[in-house]
Amino acid sequence: MVTPPEFDEIAWETGPDVGFGVARKDTQNPLGNNVFIGDAGYLISLESAEAWVRELYLARLEALGVRWVYAVQGPNQVVYSNYEIGNTKIAAALQAQVTSATAFVAVAAHSSGSYVAHELLDQLATGFDPSGVTDQKVVYFDLDGGQGGLDQTSVARLKEAHFVAARDAGTGTDSPNKASMQSGAATYPQKGSYAELDVSGSGCNAGAAWCVHMTLITTKPHDPADASGPEDYGDFVGRPVSAAWLDLAAL
Repeated sequence: MVTPPEFDEIAWETGPDVGFGVARKDTQNPLGNNVFIGDAGYLISLESAEAWVRELYLARLEALGVRWVYAVQGPNQVVYSNYEIGNTKIAAALQAQVTSATAFVAVAAHSSGSYVAHELLDQLATGFDPSGVTDQKVVYFDLDGGQGGLDQTSVARLKEAHFVAARDAGTGTDSPNKASMQSGAATYPQKGSYAELDVSGSGCNAGAAWCVHMTLITTKPHDPADASGPEDYGDFVGRPVSAAWLDLAAL
């Protein structure tokens, strides 16, 4: 087996051909030809999204046979009303990257990044995947996000969908979009499931729902009283990346 370069030795590809707000990397992983797309939350920079995806790759994705990784910056509006992210470029690139050797395309979207992910899923279902290479291969993780833009047509093409909330059982504090995650699983029972991760020990204060929200990115958020987006996406020193949600799927 050929040993690939270290992850950090491979430059992120960006620019017009990759898509606005998108970075991708061919890790050359010899363990598989799977794909991971990470959609970051509201106003999270591309650099921070890259840092998050890097940590996930080193912690879990490499061993799962992921070769192609995408980092997607957060939308500039909470509900992604400007549609500025270059999802069409991702859809086009997947036509060559996804082959018969690809077991899954994992799409993980946190918070407002879910609206960005839903645009991509809709595109793949409505003409941007003419050969059907992603049909029944996409495993979607909605990490305490929303439901806007998701519909039966796009969900029918998924392999699995997991709607994930978090709860700090020690303080009895739920992540703020728990009801939305429960609704998603109930709306799409043919592919969807609801999961609630116990994040006791996260260090979040009692009642700090937005801190609990960030436990789907980092196991120990920086601000125990609130969300701290740039730090939680970008600094994982002594704060392991949250990856337990990956165990919800048969990857």
